[in-house]
Amino acid sequence: MAIVRHDIAEHDVVAVRTQVGDWPAGTKGTAVSIYEDAVLIELSGMPMEELLDNLVVVPADKLEVTWRAADHPSRNVEA
Repeated sequence: MAIVRHDIAEHDVVAVRTQVGDWPAGTKGTAVSIYEDAVLIELSGMPMEELLDNLVVVPADKLEVTWRAADHPSRNVEA
């Protein structure tokens, strides 16, 4: 089992702190899969024809959380 060394969780919205590949600082996306020192993010605002290009693995230390899913429980939960 991997030891996670950051506090990013699945479904958190994150922003890239510095340029990563073709993606400039400030690019936002949603955390899809969490690794020990990296996060697979789905980038926001990509055209449908580039859908597979919007999944990018980014080192966790180059990301900052802008919205935490854990702070916003679903309002669609059945009682």
